[in-house]
Amino acid sequence: MLTSGYKKKQGRPSRQIALCVVTSCLAWLTIQIASIFVARQAGIFWLSLCITASVVSVLVSMLILEKPKFSDFLISVQSEIDKVTWPSTAEVKRATLVVLVLIISMACVMFLFDLVWQWVFQVIGFLQIYRR
Repeated sequence: MLTSGYKKKQGRPSRQIALCVVTSCLAWLTIQIASIFVARQAGIFWLSLCITASVVSVLVSMLILEKPKFSDFLISVQSEIDKVTWPSTAEVKRATLVVLVLIISMACVMFLFDLVWQWVFQVIGFLQIYRR
């Protein structure tokens, strides 16, 4: 995956995800900067510029993520992710249902409060004064 292989077997999924994210961000940034200086054309020059920017982004990402400080961080992230107990599908469905019911009920309560306050303001004549 990476050039020198600092702790090569550890934290592999998180290192690969970080490599993809950093490479994508750097490639996008490089292409955006290049588009400022070079007119976008559908020619070979623009295509080669984009490919070059992507290759340079991959190399820079590999150099950045190969530093021991970043590698150790990503290895510790992976070890913490491995400790997580993920909920089952049934638990996720129940929790989603609870959230949806609470959101709908709170929307109904807010609607009723709005109706009550609108009625109160009409009774005391506040809305007629405010509209003048």
